[in-house]
Amino acid sequence: MNVLKLAHWLYKRGWELTLYTNENSRIYLESKKYSIKTHVIPNHRKYFDFLGAYRFYRMLKKHKIDNIFVFDNRDLDFIYLTKLFSFGKLKVVYQQHMQIGLNKKDILHTMRFSGIDHWIAPLNFLKNEVRERTRLDPAKIEVIPLGTEVNEFILPKYQKSEARHKLNIDPSVFLLGILGRIDPKKGQYFLVEAIRALNNKSINAELLIMGEPTINEPESYQYFVALKQYLIEHNLSDKVHIRNYTSDISLFYNAIDVFILASEGETYGMVTIEAMLSRLPVIATNSGGTPEILNFGELGLLYIWNDLDNFCEKVSWILQNQEASDLMATKAQKVASEKFSHNHECELIEKLFEKAPAELI
Repeated sequence: MNVLKLAHWLYKRGWELTLYTNENSRIYLESKKYSIKTHVIPNHRKYFDFLGAYRFYRMLKKHKIDNIFVFDNRDLDFIYLTKLFSFGKLKVVYQQHMQIGLNKKDILHTMRFSGIDHWIAPLNFLKNEVRERTRLDPAKIEVIPLGTEVNEFILPKYQKSEARHKLNIDPSVFLLGILGRIDPKKGQYFLVEAIRALNNKSINAELLIMGEPTINEPESYQYFVALKQYLIEHNLSDKVHIRNYTSDISLFYNAIDVFILASEGETYGMVTIEAMLSRLPVIATNSGGTPEILNFGELGLLYIWNDLDNFCEKVSWILQNQEASDLMATKAQKVASEKFSHNHECELIEKLFEKAPAELI
C-alpha cells in the first residue's frame, strides 16, 4: 500500500505515472481507486527471465518510458535484464522496504545491483546495512524516509471518550494499545502477559489489541486462538480488548494513552510514526529500525524485546512522569511532522530525477 500511496502523491504533484503490475495483485485491485494509468504484465521468473525482460523492454520502449521505480527486491534481476536490453539507457530507482539480511557480495547480486542508479534506504540503519553487506557503490545510496499524510493524525478525529465509547472501552482506564496483524512476531501475547504483571504490581492498566490474524496462515490463526484462551484462563477478558482492524485507524490512536510496538524487530514501523504524529507516548522494542525512528530514546521509550520487567519499568515511568512523558510526545510529534511528511518524501525523490517526472512505478 505504500507503493500506491506514493504513486498517488506523485501523481497529484504533476508526475506522469504508469503502474505496471500483475492482474491478481492487491496493488492492481486497489489502483482502480486512483486515476493512475495501469498496465497488466504477466508474472516473471525471479531469475534469468530473459524472454520476459525483453518483452517488458519492448513495452517500455513502445510507451516511451525511460525511468523506472522499483519497490520489490524480487524484481531486481528482471529489471537488470530489462536495462541490459535498453543498452543501459533505462534509469532505475529502487526503494528498499526490507532489510538486506545475509551478505550479498557474490557476483550475481553485485551484477544485479549494478543496474540500479539510485538506491533509496528509508533509514541510516538500512543504508549502513547495504554498505556493509553489498558491493553497491555507496554514492548511489540515498536516505529518504517513507512518508505519510501527517494531518490525518495531528488533528484528533475523536475525543478520547468518544473513541472509547465506539470501541466499548471504559473511558477512565489507563489504556495501552497495539495495532497490526495478530502474529507471533508482533508481540501481542507478550503484552497480555505484561498486563497481568502490571496488575500484580497494583498498576491498573488495560490493553487494546486492534488487528486480525493473517488469512490462510495457520500459525497466525493458532496464535490468535491461544491468545484468547490465555485471556479466559487468567481472567483477563475484561482487561484486554481485542477489536478487528478498521480503516478508520484514528479510532485506535485517539482511544489509547500509550502506543506499544512489541515486535521482535521492525524494519520500518509506520505505526510508530503514526503514533508519534498522534502525540502519544511510545514504548517500543530496541531493535530493527525503531531506535532510529525514536532517535535512540529521545522521542520514545525503548525496552529490551521480550523482557517483561524492563517493559513494566517503562510503563511505570510514564505513569510517574506524566509531564516529562507529555513533553517527549510533543517533541516526537513535531519531529515526525517534518521528517516523515509525505511532501518531504516526494521532494527528496524528485531530486533524484532532477525534477523530471518519472513515467513508471
